[in-house]
Amino acid sequence: MADGTPRTEIVAEEAADRLYIIDARNRVERRILLDWIHATAGDLGGDRAPQWASLSIADGDHALDLDQLKARLAGAPGRQVVPLRVAWRIPGFERDRALKFRHLIFGDPRQPGPLRSQFILWRDRRRAQILVGEAATQAALKDRFLAQTGGGDGGEEGGAEYAGFVARQAGLALDVAERGIRGSRYKVPRFVADGLRTSPKFRAALAELSETLGRPVGDLYREARPLMKEVIARPSALFLDLRAKLDRMMFGGYAPEMEADAVELARLRSILREHPTCILFTHKTYIDGATPSRLLYENDMPMLHSFGGANLDIAVMGEFFRRSGMIFIRRSFQGQPVYKVVLRHYIAWLLAKRFPLSWAFEGTRSRLGKLMPPKYGLMKYVLDAAHATGTRDVHFVPFVTSFDLIRDVEEYAAEQTGRNKKPESLSWFLGYMRSLRAPSGRIRLDIGNPVVIDTAPGPDDKRALEKIAFAVAVEANRVTPLTVTSVMCLILLGTAPRGVTATELLATIAAVADWARARGIRLSKELESGDDAALSATVDTLVASGLLTRYEAGSENVYSIDPAKHPMASYYRNIIVHHFLDRAMIEIALFELRDGDSKDATAAFWTKIDRLRDLFKFEFFYPPRDEHRAALQAELERIDPVWDRRLASGDRGVAQLIRRCQPLVGHAILLPFAEAYSVVADLAARARPGDEIDEKALLDAALVEGKQAYLLRRISSEAAIGKLLFANGLSLMRHMGIAGTATPDSLNARRALLMELRGLANVMESMRLATLALADRLPPSGG
Repeated sequence: MADGTPRTEIVAEEAADRLYIIDARNRVERRILLDWIHATAGDLGGDRAPQWASLSIADGDHALDLDQLKARLAGAPGRQVVPLRVAWRIPGFERDRALKFRHLIFGDPRQPGPLRSQFILWRDRRRAQILVGEAATQAALKDRFLAQTGGGDGGEEGGAEYAGFVARQAGLALDVAERGIRGSRYKVPRFVADGLRTSPKFRAALAELSETLGRPVGDLYREARPLMKEVIARPSALFLDLRAKLDRMMFGGYAPEMEADAVELARLRSILREHPTCILFTHKTYIDGATPSRLLYENDMPMLHSFGGANLDIAVMGEFFRRSGMIFIRRSFQGQPVYKVVLRHYIAWLLAKRFPLSWAFEGTRSRLGKLMPPKYGLMKYVLDAAHATGTRDVHFVPFVTSFDLIRDVEEYAAEQTGRNKKPESLSWFLGYMRSLRAPSGRIRLDIGNPVVIDTAPGPDDKRALEKIAFAVAVEANRVTPLTVTSVMCLILLGTAPRGVTATELLATIAAVADWARARGIRLSKELESGDDAALSATVDTLVASGLLTRYEAGSENVYSIDPAKHPMASYYRNIIVHHFLDRAMIEIALFELRDGDSKDATAAFWTKIDRLRDLFKFEFFYPPRDEHRAALQAELERIDPVWDRRLASGDRGVAQLIRRCQPLVGHAILLPFAEAYSVVADLAARARPGDEIDEKALLDAALVEGKQAYLLRRISSEAAIGKLLFANGLSLMRHMGIAGTATPDSLNARRALLMELRGLANVMESMRLATLALADRLPPSGG
């Protein structure tokens, strides 16, 4: 009973040397298997009659009647133990997996009850397929028992622990055989609680805890039993199928097929098979947590275990998600050492058995579009478990889902401008599900290279945890593709309030795509192929949704974004903004030097780059300064191979570099952040000496002042009005040490920051005007 090809033929002459373990849930299955044994073994009788033990092998907390098996295990060490099970086939199921929600009530048709089983046999006996798991000798099983459990009851033939171990091994061998006909998507953990209770590492951890707490170890085992029931997920094939059906329903407004690269899928399959794996997905919408599980299910890969708060473990919903692979975790478990031990070893058990874990890398949905700072909690749990149990080679795989349209974005825009978020209720959920039926374009999946942790750091090594999370974030950003939606929002926000003709738009999209290809940035299928029909179809979807406006009455179609939709459009632009950050910094630094009247602008250029990096440090993930400078130099090299000589030649060389940067993107990337920060700095600069900053009051006031600033055109777009942007502006002031009690010096520093930000915004406004002037010089379309 080990991994391998199940034996399907057992000759009669060898039957006397076998002990059959029958995994039968009812009398009908037991009769089918016994008939098969006797038919295979022939007419042997007496001492040569086939030996068998019948069990209903179930999960670990379900007690098995082991008396018969304990007696049968008293045979010779060389005797083969052969597991048997009936697999019920459903006509056509492997093609479309057409399970229905009614199966929640009537049960999984692949596991019929006795009456249903008998009816099936009367109609077609071929639907009862005999599964023969890979056999093992009793000696090999005993050796395996001693190695995996440390001995337990000593492996005595009459020992209950040893008999339970043999039963579990039989069940696992049969699971392997059944996956051969049903698929790897149905690989689910079995006998988890028993596996933990008999694990030498778990026993050692409880023994150590017993000494620390001064409590008997037996008490700790009794406390651990209900905690295992609380924590351990119990996925089954039926609920995996029902969860997949729910996932498909949620994505009803999107194209039926999700786009994914075949090479990346093959690599992921190999990683899941060979390494302890965690899939960390970026979080833009309520439904993107379902894309990894849907991808694995549809490509016949092992199921994912996800994490949820214990507050969600309620009534029917909690049971549904637990049975489809969710692990419910308490919000806090300080002062609960046994709970910590159970959770830690359960996670380590899943990793060791190659059951992948999955959670949202950012912890919460990104309200701005760009990657949010990571939440370390779940990553720390996993690394602590790996460290405590010696689990090595953990693979953290970044997973990015790109949607043409995201239904949550309107909600985010409302939240950022101060409107209250609608409470989540049943009516809200039903309305949200209805909204997902509207045409929303395509879904694309990108899988990053794994961040491999050979040896997990200790629980107190905060720096190592941060470095691992940063590496995952960088890789997630790297594999985030440019999509039609994000590129069009970038372009149209960069030219607003002016619209863009169809000709200008196509030319600019082509230029951006060429720029991205040269830098190895991923492109969506429509951008990569240059397929005008596919591009037009996506644009039509965006126009129909109201995100884009298309004016068709003139000589040429003109595209624009309604000012009221700028906050929504900025969300899609922010998804890809990190790809353009280096280019934006270069352009802004050059424009700031344009009228510098200096003979050698090199030092001033790098000083301005460092200042931009510091100003926006709360918005982006930067590599170390030396690596960042090398990346900037590589970008300058692409812009102009002799960039260094041009900088050294002063303002004339700067002007030549600016011309080679066309079309400009810097203002479209950083202007909203500079304008939002200026609103906060303006309010803070109005304080009187001795005033303290009340963060909530300041952010509320910024929403009001931001709206006024937009009406007076002190800021160019409502995309700069947002709570999170204002909060990051305040974080910058705290970092600069000017957000404490107001003093004459700190007020002067706040005013200086305000002037710097407004000056920076003016520079970017001049960049926007230069871009528009270039567009106006383009010849009109002939059609």
